[in-house]
Amino acid sequence: MNQEKVINAILDNMQRIFYPEEWIDIDLKLSKSELFAMLIVDRHGEVIMSKIADNVNVSMSTATGIVDRLVKKSYLKRERSESDRRVVVIKLTKKGTEVINALKESISHYINVVYNSITDEEIKVLNGIILKVIEAVNKDNIKKSEKNEEEPSLKSIDIE
Repeated sequence: MNQEKVINAILDNMQRIFYPEEWIDIDLKLSKSELFAMLIVDRHGEVIMSKIADNVNVSMSTATGIVDRLVKKSYLKRERSESDRRVVVIKLTKKGTEVINALKESISHYINVVYNSITDEEIKVLNGIILKVIEAVNKDNIKKSEKNEEEPSLKSIDIE
């Protein structure tokens, strides 16, 4: 299968792949950054604001805005750290945990649909390919960010 056929197959099935019917139950008013922030908090249990900013790849002020919106929507809460009362940690609320669990269940369902249609050997190959794809994309992103750091952030514009 050549690259154009793969691209067309993805585009033709994008609605079913990326927006399955089950996602209707998940709060679609959440932005991609808000979902990523919630997933980071879910994975670590509790995080500080800089962890969210680093993982979502946004500034601290943007991360604060994301967390503020999620606190206002009752998905996240801020608490003082038990080990150091000066530190504020971010945690999922019950409502936030329910949204993340629903998202994970939906993803897990579709992974199982794929796994049930292929052999154990094909599952191993698929998992290896997915990890290689992620590694290749990460390497490309690192190259792009290094290139952007080399270029001056301010550019002069000639005005006639």
